[in-house]
Amino acid sequence: MSRYVLSAGRTGTVFLERLIREFEPTMEVEHEPSPSRYLMMLGNLRNDWGIASALIRRWSQAQQCERHPGGRNYIEINPFLCTVADTLPMDGRELRVLHVVRHPADWARSITTFKASVNLRRVIDHIPFAKPYPSPRPANWQQLDDYERALWRWTWCNTKIEELKPFASHYERVRYEDIFSETPGIRMGALKKLFALFELGNMPQADDPIFKSRVNPTPLSSDAGNEAAEKEICGPLAETYGYELAHR
Repeated sequence: MSRYVLSAGRTGTVFLERLIREFEPTMEVEHEPSPSRYLMMLGNLRNDWGIASALIRRWSQAQQCERHPGGRNYIEINPFLCTVADTLPMDGRELRVLHVVRHPADWARSITTFKASVNLRRVIDHIPFAKPYPSPRPANWQQLDDYERALWRWTWCNTKIEELKPFASHYERVRYEDIFSETPGIRMGALKKLFALFELGNMPQADDPIFKSRVNPTPLSSDAGNEAAEKEICGPLAETYGYELAHR
């Protein structure tokens, strides 16, 4: 069985890793295991240039077979996989996917502020294919600012993950906002999807201290966003997730 938590970026996935480790210690959990970043970059290259498709598919699936062998009690939390999401379904292997989404405006502010790990933060913008690229790229891609590019990444990555639904034996989508909701019923409803999807037995209580702390919090941002771009680039998909696109 192959179990994945996928998202357009680190939308609460570090918190979910901690949650699973604490309440289901028999389950092995990895967040963005190596060499996932390189696989994402090769996936970008394949999608953008149309080369080495067969080679990249073989390598991606070899990584899956290595990390998800039969009988391993294991969940992979890996936003990097959106560029090669099409390689995850494999004949004879059960695929379970939890798809975590976040309001595109908040996600774009977060991703343009946080950007990457400390070691990569200063150079990430200068490394080819180091972030997901929409494919095909918008005609005016080079003229877009970072915020607009992030909106395109949000739409493209979530679309690629959505396309796994027909191939997954179990697929659930949860909203970041529901996972961190101040309303216990909403929060626990979202987490029940996670625990049921992966057949985890030990649900936390609504008042557990783990919900009082944020893991890997996003730095504060004064970016007001771009309402017109948000509606144009993300509108239809965001609406299917129940989001209203307006200044917040």
